Amino acid sequence: MNPTTPPRAHAQLSVEGVIRQCPDDFSVDEQAADMPTAAGDHLLIRVEKRGLNTNDVAEELARVFGVAPVDIGFAGMKDRHAVTRQWFSVRTACDASNIATGTEGWRVIESARRQHKLRRGDLAGNSFRIRIRQLRGDLDAVSERLAVIRRSGVPNYFGEQRFGRDGANVERAKAWINKRPRPVVPAFQKGLHLSTARSLLFNAVLALRVERGCWNTPVDGDVLIDARPTGPLWGRGQALATGTARAIEIDALAPYHEWLDPLEHLGLTQERRVFVLNPARFDWSFDGDNLVVSFDLAPGQYATALLRELGSLRNAAPGAAS
Repeated sequence: MNPTTPPRAHAQLSVEGVIRQCPDDFSVDEQAADMPTAAGDHLLIRVEKRGLNTNDVAEELARVFGVAPVDIGFAGMKDRHAVTRQWFSVRTACDASNIATGTEGWRVIESARRQHKLRRGDLAGNSFRIRIRQLRGDLDAVSERLAVIRRSGVPNYFGEQRFGRDGANVERAKAWINKRPRPVVPAFQKGLHLSTARSLLFNAVLALRVERGCWNTPVDGDVLIDARPTGPLWGRGQALATGTARAIEIDALAPYHEWLDPLEHLGLTQERRVFVLNPARFDWSFDGDNLVVSFDLAPGQYATALLRELGSLRNAAPGAAS
């Protein structure tokens, strides 16, 4: 069982399709956690971008405003091969008129002020509109599966993109976490290693719950959030699950024992993440052999966790794994 490509909750559909054939096929709109204000030390800029990742725009904003990279903030990473709208903050007294019109790959939609720098996770969620092209197979089965997802959700896996192409982030994280003495790396790289490790371990527990048919129903000893079972985001502290739930965690994490102790000594406190992803405002429509799905996800949830339950979908984005 590979936690970077874990088992599906439902039987594999005999359906094929293509995602990300062009950037407009994958639209993401970030929802702010709080509304911008008219005052503050930080300029808030809402940007629409395509063909660029979040760091590309952050670097360009630092250049345009003549500030250090640390003075740029954003709430979440957004895909390169998509049309995405997200907020950035810039510690500056200037306004958005500094940004020339026609900037390649991105444009300013609106601006405001904020007292504090945007931090990772400072968002209410993301709204998605995704077009799946060239659908082939049993489309009635797709409709039935969509209805099941609306009713029951899907496993709340961390997406494959968290682990890098061909899972490369996992090997880099393992090498760093277990090396003695541990090399000093930039804060961003350390954060990536830690999030990769925690995501891998969570997926391993959720995958075993999927295999045992209890990913969306509580078992004895579960820790519940909003009546939904949860799994561990590993760190220091006593295991919160007990009974059957704890026994499953022990079984799932046994192959990863060399990860556990180091993560407890790297400043992380054990937390919980729900096993069930329930998309909000979930809707869909067919247009010939195209399917358009739209939905809202909470921060830290992955659209790919939902799409993988619809069949074999080929990612046509340049550089994507086949």
